[in-house]
Amino acid sequence: MVAVGRALGSNYELRSLLGSGAMGDVWVAIDRSTGAEVAAKVLKSEYSQNPDIIARFIQERSILLGLEHPNIVRVRDLVVERDSLAIVMDLVDGTDLRGALRQEGTLAPTTAVRVAAYVLEGLAAAHSQGALHRDVKPDNVLLVRDWRELGPDAVRLSDFSIARLAQESTVQATGLLGTPEYMPPELFESGTSSAASDVYAAGVLLYQLLAGRTPFAGPGTAFTIGNRAVTMEAPALDLPGPLWQLLSSLLSKDPRRRPKASTAAQTLRELAPALVDVPPLPAQPTPDSWRRSGGAGLVREPIRPVDAPAAFDVGGTNLDVSFAAEEPRAEREGGVRALVPGPAAALDAGVTNVGGLPREYVAPELTPSVDAPTADGRRRLRTPMYVGGALVLVAAIVIAVVLLRGGGHGGVDPAATAGAASRSSRVDALRQDQTVPGTGLELAREATYDTKSRSVEMTVHLKADRVALQGPVLQVIPLPQGGEQCPLVAWDGASVTKDSALVSGITAPCAYRLDVPQIPAGQTVSVKATLPLTLKGDPEKALGDWLDQVANATSQALQQTGPNNTAYAIQRLESVEVKAPDFATTRTGQLRVVLYPRWVGSGVDTQHVLYDSTEGDTTDLLDEVAGGLAGVRLTDGCNGAVSIRKGLFVSVLHQSDSCEIDATVGNLTDLRSNTFQIAGLGG
Repeated sequence: MVAVGRALGSNYELRSLLGSGAMGDVWVAIDRSTGAEVAAKVLKSEYSQNPDIIARFIQERSILLGLEHPNIVRVRDLVVERDSLAIVMDLVDGTDLRGALRQEGTLAPTTAVRVAAYVLEGLAAAHSQGALHRDVKPDNVLLVRDWRELGPDAVRLSDFSIARLAQESTVQATGLLGTPEYMPPELFESGTSSAASDVYAAGVLLYQLLAGRTPFAGPGTAFTIGNRAVTMEAPALDLPGPLWQLLSSLLSKDPRRRPKASTAAQTLRELAPALVDVPPLPAQPTPDSWRRSGGAGLVREPIRPVDAPAAFDVGGTNLDVSFAAEEPRAEREGGVRALVPGPAAALDAGVTNVGGLPREYVAPELTPSVDAPTADGRRRLRTPMYVGGALVLVAAIVIAVVLLRGGGHGGVDPAATAGAASRSSRVDALRQDQTVPGTGLELAREATYDTKSRSVEMTVHLKADRVALQGPVLQVIPLPQGGEQCPLVAWDGASVTKDSALVSGITAPCAYRLDVPQIPAGQTVSVKATLPLTLKGDPEKALGDWLDQVANATSQALQQTGPNNTAYAIQRLESVEVKAPDFATTRTGQLRVVLYPRWVGSGVDTQHVLYDSTEGDTTDLLDEVAGGLAGVRLTDGCNGAVSIRKGLFVSVLHQSDSCEIDATVGNLTDLRSNTFQIAGLGG
């Protein structure tokens, strides 16, 4: 323990201990040159005596000292002296966010989004200078004493001491540095982190502010949390659609689909006013199951939920350690083992195993086979099984073999008879939707109905026009006539999950989210659905009518999304609004031109920006509907009064009484902004 009153270097004197952490102790110190109180983090001896760590801090001195932003705790100095290594920072008179959570419980959404926006603004400033935080969590978010007023410097991100420079787009981690609950999937999977990893941690932080718990916390070890982060979806929260949609994007498994810190911060600020009357959620309990990411449905993990509401600490980690039961087996004596351990099953249950490969259970490949004859001389036909998550689908296959013997009137060709019977039992139909005006997406559905098996195989063809498209697609399957339960659908060609009404606002039953691969320009991606179906009357006409029902049900469901919801953007974009300022002067310099989506049946959505010319960055939404920045081109409609660089950045050159900005966005051409005036210097 460092002694009170001990000198720290030549400029500082330690006065009182504030707290201790994994890397060292934090002290209140006095700057002898000014008499001001500062905070000094004195690292533990195992760090301060490590030459590699000392070298790294010396190398990072300039960037740590250069991180100046209202939402970042300023680093004043780095002290390297004999056996001491310390970081001297501004002293924040207040508490940290974990302490506030313990005192406040869950935060009201309007407060939570503003706190998270400040955190993201601090991260954006750091990222712009090439610094990653890599340990965003409530303990490292400091709050001033009157933080509830949420002034511009009320929330400050601290402890960039473990930040590493982002020399490339991602950095290779030599070890898992951080807190498991806030670590992104890519760190567990491949050991890489980037600016998007900090954004993910900020998303976990926002989730915790709203729910009182992190999304994947629960019984188990740090490895268990990591496995959930990689394979499971975050439990949905009862929040307004736009907020949950943004939160989901922050927690995306794919770092490329997370918004930039600056974009996320701006969106949260725009959402805050609409959340003023939304009450805080109660502290959310630990779920007893998580939904597998990628559409495998609900998966029951071998965990033991602990019910202890009286001891539930909203600000704490809330981990309980329990060990997995043995792998699931088929119930029938001597039956097939339905799930078997994958190749990475050798884990030590007594250690953390962070960064190790998860223990997987995989479905074995099963083929129909025939058992030995029974006592009565008959053979039993073994039923093939398909096991996926918690669902076991048993399909009984009955094979009737008809021996056609030739007689005095001539023989019958069995192969020809079977082929004719097969052709006569199948009917086909094809329907084409109207092209989506804003994206050029062409959607066609073709179906083949088997009258014998009473099943339909529907293939959804998705074709992009001039630009590549990406993002989820909605598909609704109508309820069977007179039925109340959705038919059992087998999907192929995409990762498919049930649509979440909390995210999309869609209340239609049997609505599915198809996460299709990127659709390259001019090419087609197809997704197949197979399901039981009973058609009455003429099969060919009835099949066409059923396809019409599919199209109508999907179209009506898309209209339920609401005006400020970006769900299923490539199916809903009608046009793009080009917004320029109503007035500018020759002193304006860079002119701000913003592109907003206009949704079919909903109008212009000013809460979501496709592109902002003053930022010059792509957005997730622009990537989906226009192929990113490559799909945007702004042109001069001002008779030379503006200059446009790279088709993306607009600068004012001289006066104009009538000025417009023309634009092309993805498949949309001939877009035009509002008319505005550019006044002279004296205007």
